[in-house]
Amino acid sequence: MSTGPIRLSQGAHTALRPATAARITGGFWAARRRVNAEVSVPQGPDRLERAGNLANLRAAAGAAPAQSGFRGDFPFQDSDVHKWLEAASWQLADGGERPAEELARQVERLAGLVTAAQAEDGYLQTHYQLGPDARRWAEPHWGHELYCAGHLLQAAVAHHRATGADGLLDVAVRCADLVDATFGPGRNETVCGHPEIETALVELYRETGERRYLDLAGYFVDRRGQGSLGDGPADGSPGPRPGAAYWQDHIPVREATAVAGHAVRQLYLLAGAADVAAETGDAGLRDALVRLWEDMTTTKTHLTGGVGSRHELESFGDAYELPPDRAYAETCAAIAAIHFGWRMALLTGESRYSDLVERTLFNGFASGVSIDGERWLYVNPLQVRQDDDSRKDATSGRSAHRTPWFRCACCPPNVMRLLASLPHYMASGDAQGLQLHQYASGSYEAGG
Repeated sequence: MSTGPIRLSQGAHTALRPATAARITGGFWAARRRVNAEVSVPQGPDRLERAGNLANLRAAAGAAPAQSGFRGDFPFQDSDVHKWLEAASWQLADGGERPAEELARQVERLAGLVTAAQAEDGYLQTHYQLGPDARRWAEPHWGHELYCAGHLLQAAVAHHRATGADGLLDVAVRCADLVDATFGPGRNETVCGHPEIETALVELYRETGERRYLDLAGYFVDRRGQGSLGDGPADGSPGPRPGAAYWQDHIPVREATAVAGHAVRQLYLLAGAADVAAETGDAGLRDALVRLWEDMTTTKTHLTGGVGSRHELESFGDAYELPPDRAYAETCAAIAAIHFGWRMALLTGESRYSDLVERTLFNGFASGVSIDGERWLYVNPLQVRQDDDSRKDATSGRSAHRTPWFRCACCPPNVMRLLASLPHYMASGDAQGLQLHQYASGSYEAGG
């Protein structure tokens, strides 16, 4: 397996660089990745078909009647397709002894649906393409348009690195160019309610060499905390408005002293900021990231590496608010913490970041999927009574027991993409040679 999810530019300001070739060949993670490759990833297209995600793409492309409208409960369901495409692409890049013809066929089929659904100007989000009264960019809090665009970009980069084909990358470039033409000073100065576009734009810059994408990522990072989202509207459920911290709009990243708000949003934002710091050498941004990681690690991380202790708004709690039985610890938050921690390890060269990645991988992350690869956890409480499902959210259906899929299915394809690309979180290189960050039998190479 060659280049993975992070391919630093030649001029990147990091202490370490990801290994240029990596393969896990034995042990615990080889077994978990084998199940992911043979069971979880192949199930993806069928799950997405049943949930309506693929029907939405066909309708947006004009290949199916659109009068029935958008299928699903959430406007960001396209992101599940993009995450599966990223996972499957990394799996194709991994190769292995078994023929990959069927997986390759499914990847090209779903990539074709995505390509056909894209509007002529580069826009792609089926919820707003199919809704008769929907307006683009009009719901920055809950619409997740830039979040979906970010996952599209990451899927396209993975597909390009795995196959060498330009088709999906061309889709991503058209989408990114539309975002660049729409957002920025003097244009639309709002940010998305869910960070994700930031790290995706940096990786697209690394893949294409187009500096505009890195600059736009930096703009989105620094636009946070400027009040464009404020407290935001309620999502229709009882209770108060989420508040500015939920959207990561309460304080600029450079000024923040504590992680806060929705845990996945916070950590996706910090991962993106770490990518920006890596490519620009921004010392002030780097110092802020170190400060926020230390706050998270010392005051708001469970023993398992799980983060986001509150069921309410899937958020970080107060310092040392880490209850066992009421822990939320969303699987996606563990993945986001791993993404952030690995980037900090590369940025600084310090082993403490990889130590926490290890703890989170084996505990807060591995718990999110069953041993047979068939069932998933959205939340990961540390104490579960077998017959007590009182913590189940009646609206979302999220339970403390594993289930085959979710109405909001962000976690399963997220687990798939991390497991598929996991060899690239194991080792790094510098002028002194190769460094191993995790215990995993395999082969790793450090390039120039």
